[in-house]
Amino acid sequence: MENSYRIEGDTLYADSLGEPFDYWASEDWRHEIRRAVLAEGITAIPSGCFQYFDGLEEVILPATLGEIGSSAFADCPRMGDPVLPEGVTVIGGGAFQGDYSIRRLVLPASLVRIGENAFYFGDESRLLSIEVAPGNPAFSSENGVLFTRDKTRLLKYPSAKRKAEYDVPETVKSIADSAFAHSRYLHLIRLPEGLETLESGAFSFCSHLEELTVPESVTGIPSYAFFCCERLKKLTLPKRADYLGFESVCNCSALEEITLPEGITQLDYAAVGGNPRLRELVIPEGVTELCNSALIDDTGLERVVLPHSLTEIWDNAFRRCTSLEEIVIPENVRCIDDEAFINCKKLRRVILRTGLISDDGWLPEELRGRVEVIRER
Repeated sequence: MENSYRIEGDTLYADSLGEPFDYWASEDWRHEIRRAVLAEGITAIPSGCFQYFDGLEEVILPATLGEIGSSAFADCPRMGDPVLPEGVTVIGGGAFQGDYSIRRLVLPASLVRIGENAFYFGDESRLLSIEVAPGNPAFSSENGVLFTRDKTRLLKYPSAKRKAEYDVPETVKSIADSAFAHSRYLHLIRLPEGLETLESGAFSFCSHLEELTVPESVTGIPSYAFFCCERLKKLTLPKRADYLGFESVCNCSALEEITLPEGITQLDYAAVGGNPRLRELVIPEGVTELCNSALIDDTGLERVVLPHSLTEIWDNAFRRCTSLEEIVIPENVRCIDDEAFINCKKLRRVILRTGLISDDGWLPEELRGRVEVIRER
């Protein structure tokens, strides 16, 4: 089904919607639309339908609407608070992503599914509250924070909510993808004992977050978990975890120390990278690989203790660790990439305790003749 619509002034009137508005075909008029009125009888808004309508301020949705497709209104930064009619059951992933002017959302009682990052508004978000109509079987709200109905999963904390501290309810077992992302007023978040799961980016871009303790019940630290938490000074991770995802503790420019959990087997891409105040790091036993860029841009790092279990150090693992002067390579290491120590300008001594590397070909050209390699077996 093709779209049937007309434009009068700055208002688009749609009688039917069967596909997204073509990005290039709508280039001449898309930016001028301030208001969209959807006719009764429309039951679904196609994925990406109004994406990049960057002048759109208001949309009138019909009572017949049941589904809002993924990215349907994404990147509409002037969009005001949408009035979601009773009868909407599905809001697709990223449906309102980037619509940072939205301040208050009221979800209808009929809504049973919300896609990933449907309400991800970024650093300029003005979102203050998410409310849920009484009788909704899937979702609930408490003080403007969105949860599943049974409050075992925290789905979205309004990132413009002006609170310095927040206690996650004791019922919560999981923190959803990007749930606290860009929450710029929070300094302290208290997580409950019994919390089991953090999802990707759970606390990313919390620019004022200073302290967080992840309880021992959490079994893994996902990718981007604390990405760009630039004021994070104290981060306590569980003593044991199954994994530490890529860029999980990355670009935390105030972080001075961290104890990595036992049980992880590798340091993934930039897992502990971009932390310029970090002076010392002990990699726990059991880790076998320092992956690509694992500790990249830890410019203040002066001491690294590598575990006996380590076997491989990959490219850029220590790139721009410009304060590192000496490092001990343990006995089981069989591979050091020739770009592992790129731009380690102060590196002067490497103690090789492994007999599995026979030459110094792993030293980057810029360090040859400047670094003393001592072989201890």
